[in-house]
Amino acid sequence: MKETIAVKIGGSVLMDKKAASTRLREEVLRNIAGDVKELLERGYRVVLTHGVGTVGHMIVGKYGLHKGIDSDEKLLGLTEAQNRVNELVRAPLLRVFEETGVPVVMFYPSSCIVQERGRVKEFYDAPLRRFYERGFVPVMSGDMAADVDDKLYMSVCSADQLTLILAERLGASKAIFLVDGDGVYEGGNPEKTIPHLTISELRKVLEKVGGGAAIDVSGSMKGKLWEILLHGDFLRRGGEVWIINGLRPHSLLRALEGELERFTRITA
Repeated sequence: MKETIAVKIGGSVLMDKKAASTRLREEVLRNIAGDVKELLERGYRVVLTHGVGTVGHMIVGKYGLHKGIDSDEKLLGLTEAQNRVNELVRAPLLRVFEETGVPVVMFYPSSCIVQERGRVKEFYDAPLRRFYERGFVPVMSGDMAADVDDKLYMSVCSADQLTLILAERLGASKAIFLVDGDGVYEGGNPEKTIPHLTISELRKVLEKVGGGAAIDVSGSMKGKLWEILLHGDFLRRGGEVWIINGLRPHSLLRALEGELERFTRITA
């Protein structure tokens, strides 16, 4: 059996968040699903996470759900968020992977995670592990999860955080983030991708990275890099984080084959 990899399909890959589009990029998703199927056939093990795109971020922002469920008016807002994300993001994504021949099973953070001020505190992962051991590809997405802080009650559980936690818990060698760019840019210049970063270099780069699209309540690239920094132990134990352009055809497969020229690799 080859290595395990945790792959996150970013919301900016699933949808054009800059244009506030709620249309799923189905062709891009089918391409990624095809890569995952090929990797499974080669003996890789895969766990998937995904963002919720424009759909989730707009509703969360509209009702201020990221600030907690601190009023009765927000109850229906959270219901709306769950239902629209299920309808427009999760179900279509699962259908594409099913049609491609990938045995995906969805696990909801809201059903198995408790947070403390937006950070995962308890994660009952036994069912997910059992499905994974049998050969399924577990899928988790960004979600609103229960929070022990009584001022919040619920808080955003980002797919970035989940990706790294799953990579740690399932012994993955790599956590791969599929985004809408060619990695981390030097000085914000999209023509200058930084090919390799260490933990210490990452701290310096963070001071120069912008926050991305205004409607992304999870912090876009800057939030992603901070999350990686918070999971430095994963890197120190030999894990790697790759940031790859998920809009480019077969970028996931090409990166693992050593044929993708532009992406960012983060190590200890």
